[in-house]
Amino acid sequence: MNIKSKLALVGLISIGVIGGAANQAISSGLDTWKSGKNNNRIIEVQNKGGTQADTGKVGIDFFSNSSFRITSPRGISIIIDPWRNDPSGAWGLWYRMDFPKIDVDIGMSSHAHFDHDAIDKVDANMLLDRIAGSFSLGDVKITGIADKHQCVAPGDVAWTDAVKQFEGRENVCPPTNARHFDNTIFVIETGGLKLLMWGDNRPNPPKEVWDKIGKVDIVFVPVDGSKHILDYQQADDVFKKSGARVAIPHHYLVPETTFYTSTLKPAIEWVKTHKHTLLDSASIEVSAADIKSKKNHVMYFGSNNMVTNK
Repeated sequence: MNIKSKLALVGLISIGVIGGAANQAISSGLDTWKSGKNNNRIIEVQNKGGTQADTGKVGIDFFSNSSFRITSPRGISIIIDPWRNDPSGAWGLWYRMDFPKIDVDIGMSSHAHFDHDAIDKVDANMLLDRIAGSFSLGDVKITGIADKHQCVAPGDVAWTDAVKQFEGRENVCPPTNARHFDNTIFVIETGGLKLLMWGDNRPNPPKEVWDKIGKVDIVFVPVDGSKHILDYQQADDVFKKSGARVAIPHHYLVPETTFYTSTLKPAIEWVKTHKHTLLDSASIEVSAADIKSKKNHVMYFGSNNMVTNK
């Protein structure tokens, strides 16, 4: 083979390698650049404080698992912890479908687990991924408090032992935990309410975390019949210590969206240990006045969710 032919062959190989790498780069990561939407809404909020007249109500929509959309009285929308199936395949199929590609002003993730971190699945004007510190926009203030994921499985399935086996680790607990066992607790303040989004946080964070949280009105608690994240006593402790009037369960089985292979179970058993309301819709609107008389009260979405029964 002459030198010209060799150079041509090298060129073809290089193009193939570079092209493959380029294709790989293009096919991974966020695809925000593909969105046909823009940030006109955010500019409107900057200028006017919102996109609508103040309704006096905070909207809460359940998207199954630990995902909720919070809508402020002035119309700012926030999606928390959108989910996906495990891309590694190690944990099997959890979800029957992809998370819906919904429009939202702010997308948020509490930690880097597949059932909480699909922020690429939403068409968001901005993303707040595992933040610590405070962010304000319009009539919304979001505070992220860095802490740690639950690292001792309290229930039916020893999934934390499985993590150790998968990763070849002796310990998944702090201070030597890997990144995906970090967790951000979010406090969302809007419409005269403080909402505490627990994520999959450990049940016993240090005092300085509680000091940063302060007293809240509504707490979102990860509790289900399998006791996957928190057992019932731990869930009660978080509920009580937060000072919340109302708790909303999450991270439980919704059969319409989630396979039984997730090992999750419904949360109804825990719900019934409290004064409770079984909601008949995937959406509610609440104000401070609506829950003023509530004490140790649980609101349960059950299988009502925005993905399959909108």
